Amino acid sequence: MRKSRKWLIIAAALLLVLGIGATIAYLVSSPATVHNTFTVGNVSITLQETTGAEYKLAPGVALPKDPTVTVKADSEACWLFVKVEKEPALDAFCTYEIQSQWTPLPGQNGVYYCQAAKADTDQVYSILADNRVTVKDTVTEQALAAMTPYPTMKFTAYAIQSEGISTAEDAWQALS
Repeated sequence: MRKSRKWLIIAAALLLVLGIGATIAYLVSSPATVHNTFTVGNVSITLQETTGAEYKLAPGVALPKDPTVTVKADSEACWLFVKVEKEPALDAFCTYEIQSQWTPLPGQNGVYYCQAAKADTDQVYSILADNRVTVKDTVTEQALAAMTPYPTMKFTAYAIQSEGISTAEDAWQALS
């Protein structure tokens, strides 16, 4: 009987140890791991014109001029800006309009903006309406011949990722 009692005590102790171990295993959890990867956003643009760099002025003539900004495929959503700089004489001789998708930036002469969404393909934004500059028909050949310096136009494009920037003014400020 002593042997059976000894085995009974050993079996009870074993059950007690297993019970405590199972309870502890149930109450303790394994640590979970979370891995994060941080990447840099990408905004890529190009500015190009296919119609040339020098133009012959003649009264009433519409000159082809097609400066375009392209937001490259897979760029992040961005604020897109174009700055139009010109000689003051240009307005005396020519007219042009900015494409309607561009909005003048308040307080910044000659700066226009729009927003570009993230896209899988290139997005092309024309700057000038109808891709042209028109010489005023009231301009005389004598005025054109006496013109110095010749009028010029310069276009510069800028872009900045729009996430975290709520207004065009803030985006422009961040670019400056």
